[in-house]
Parts: sequence; structure tokens; C-alpha cells
Amino acid sequence: MATYEIDGVVFDLARTYSDVTGIEWTWSGRWTAAGEPIMRTVSGFLPLPDVYRWHGPLIAIPEPVTGRQMRAVFGADFLASQAAGYVESPESWAARVLGGVA
Repeated sequence: MATYEIDGVVFDLARTYSDVTGIEWTWSGRWTAAGEPIMRTVSGFLPLPDVYRWHGPLIAIPEPVTGRQMRAVFGADFLASQAAGYVESPESWAARVLGGVA
């Protein structure tokens, strides 16, 4: 895993980042002569410190949910809880929380 640190913030270069305007930046796999990672976007390339200063803060784009994660959430335990009646239907939730107004 390649990382790069700026001002105490560690960037995982395998991740995609969004700047404040929503433009996505990914590492190009290249480095400057000064050892800075070169980031790319649809409009070109910039060293990560420049992207950080001029377009930051940078926000890591969430990684997609995997099938394994979905199975862990909606696995046998969830289904057993639902079958036992521990999981509310949207209608019963509305009746409890909203006083029956859905």
C-alpha cells in the first residue's frame, strides 16, 4: 500500500479522492522528481501537495460494499431476527414513531 503524508494527513494512494468541487483525483502511479505522487483527473495531472493546497480538502470516495459485507449484514442472524419478529416493518415503525402517520 503506497501512502503519502501532508501536514499530518496520510493519503492512501490506492483510494480515489474528491476535491471540494466534486472533481475526482486518483494517483497516476508516477512520482515527481521531488518524490511527490502525481495525481490525475479528467483535465490533467498535478502533484498531490498542489492538489491538496489548491483544491482541498480532499475527501476519500467510499469504497463499494462487497458481497461479503452484504451477506454479513443480511445473513442468517438478520434473517433469524426478522423471523422472530425483532425487525419492524415500515408500517409498525411509522405507527410507533410517527403515531401512525406514514
